[in-house]
Amino acid sequence: MTVLPTVDDAVRSCLDWADGARRVDPRFLTRLLTVHGHVRSDPGDWDRDDVTRVMLTLSAGGPLPEDFRATWLTWCDHLVDQNLLGPEESPRALRAAVEAVQPLPHDQAPWSVTEDGAPWWGRLWEPEDLPRVHLPPAGLAASAARACPDLERALRLAAWADGGLPLSAAGEDEALTEHTVAEASAHLGMAREEVARLFGVALRAGFLRATYTEVRPVGDARDWEDDTRVALAWVRALPAMLAEHGTLGSRVLGELFTSGGVWTVPDLVAALAPWPTPVPSVPAPREPGPCRSAAPQTAEERVAAVVRSLVRVGAVEARADDGLRISPLGDQAMAHRWRRWGIALPGYPPTSHMDARELLLQLWEGRPVDIEVLGRDWLAERGPRDGARELLEVCAELGSWRQRLDVFRLLAGREEELHGVFEDYRDHPVLGGWVAHASDEPGRVRLEQLVVVLLDTYALRVELGAPLPFDAPVWRDPETVTRLMWRSGHPATDGVLTAIALGALGPEAARAARRARFGTVGVGP
Repeated sequence: MTVLPTVDDAVRSCLDWADGARRVDPRFLTRLLTVHGHVRSDPGDWDRDDVTRVMLTLSAGGPLPEDFRATWLTWCDHLVDQNLLGPEESPRALRAAVEAVQPLPHDQAPWSVTEDGAPWWGRLWEPEDLPRVHLPPAGLAASAARACPDLERALRLAAWADGGLPLSAAGEDEALTEHTVAEASAHLGMAREEVARLFGVALRAGFLRATYTEVRPVGDARDWEDDTRVALAWVRALPAMLAEHGTLGSRVLGELFTSGGVWTVPDLVAALAPWPTPVPSVPAPREPGPCRSAAPQTAEERVAAVVRSLVRVGAVEARADDGLRISPLGDQAMAHRWRRWGIALPGYPPTSHMDARELLLQLWEGRPVDIEVLGRDWLAERGPRDGARELLEVCAELGSWRQRLDVFRLLAGREEELHGVFEDYRDHPVLGGWVAHASDEPGRVRLEQLVVVLLDTYALRVELGAPLPFDAPVWRDPETVTRLMWRSGHPATDGVLTAIALGALGPEAARAARRARFGTVGVGP
């Protein structure tokens, strides 16, 4: 377990390292790290955006000493020299940000500190605004991380760099020299472009450690058996693995993470709109000839390219129905991003502490991607049969339609295992239709039982504004179906029949719904 240093420890360490050879103002350094610590728990975990935010907060807190920049730069040099800077930021970029940042007059600072000295930008999110997330154990995440081809090749590159490599003097960010890139390409059998890209992945994963002038492999980076280390390496390297897509990669993953549902590429395109003017795609290498400009990429092409990259590295799962959803590894990456801001995402209570009603409440308020895992764990703890009976009893009342939807989603795929339990509810007036539907035995169900299934599923779709599916066999006699709906006592009947009466299932069903709902008034032709 790593024990993070306190602000006092960090200041003392920097003063000991400087040893009077550099200008360090202990009071300003304490103030600097205290402001930074309101968001980052680790004094060494800096990025260039932190520099801007910390400076704006310092400006709001009053005048700065004349030599503040010398102290700040000494702190950067201390982090780099002692290998304390986190791998998610470039040493060169961080130092350049400190050299360039300028304080603002006190009355021009865009925000002020709060009573306890914390900047308001560290409190942008309340717990209720954040998605509730069930994070997988480190072992499961690490197994997926080890299967990531980019991470494995980045580790090969880091192993090849044994002994250290010089960095190119050009540019703000770290890059290998042209000679080193060519040498690595020849030895590792990789394209030069691939070497340059994987170098960035290896740096951010923590496989390599950069100073201002050189890069060296990290000794324990090759400990591929440490689940926590492997998962963290993948999480840190993800932005570098998606760098070719700019910010679009994190935006797509953010949508999948927050919703926790199944998406398609067109869904994502719509959610991320409006889109700027299409940008030209990078032309593929081809034989010499007349120069032709590449066709601009459409929004759908750009999102599809991001999705392919996310699936390749293991952040997103591609389903057989062309649906996409965030993977457990992708969840880890997003949770890490929030933790770096000092924000812990809310989780779920232990399943051992939940009864059936509490489980369903948690699932209703949680993300769809969590339902399968939580339900599986809850059923395993109680035994599938006993757990299924508890769940079915909770949703047996007609008004519990939301719970029924979640219960039968949880029990899907267990029909053979739960056959005896389902048989006990075969004739139940509320659950019988669901049991027949789950068992794929429509011949053993009464129409009034199927009407409950229709009302349950239609109710959610009406609530979400989604189209209603038309089940032709059930709607052979729309007069009977709508009459049974109206007489059922289901709490969603009024809204469902109104939607059908307005034409959601076609003109014949609409006329029948108007007759059932409104009698003979205004039925129409």
